[in-house]
Amino acid sequence: MTDERELDDGLAAFDQLGREMAETNRLLRAVRSDQEARNRQERTLSAEMQTALKQATGASQKALQAAKTEIRSSLLWTALTALLIVLVAFSGGYFFGQQAGTEKGQAEGYQAARDEKAAASWANTPAGQRAYGLDQLGNLDAEISQKGCTSG
Repeated sequence: MTDERELDDGLAAFDQLGREMAETNRLLRAVRSDQEARNRQERTLSAEMQTALKQATGASQKALQAAKTEIRSSLLWTALTALLIVLVAFSGGYFFGQQAGTEKGQAEGYQAARDEKAAASWANTPAGQRAYGLDQLGNLDAEISQKGCTSG
């Protein structure tokens, strides 16, 4: 009976081992299928991340290009504004300088004309007529040198 009992115990242990092996195989298959599912998810996520990275890189390149274009545009407008300011300053300086020069020239011209009017009005007096007659005869220079008069 001990042999039979040992045999029954051995068969029971063997059955238990078979059940445990079956459970281990089932768990191993479950782990394997879970691992494959995770690998598929990782590949999908990796592809999605690569797509997102490409999109982000493209967007950043577009933004960089737009920034370069904006900088060029800003520099162009700044240069044009500076040129316009310089042209307005030169034009204003020319205008005000010419106006001041014209006024000064007119003032000097009027002063010279007054002197000429005074000389012309003196020339119409009897003394002026005698001086003109002496000058025509050439006696005015002689008269001036005798008397020691100088002009000016």
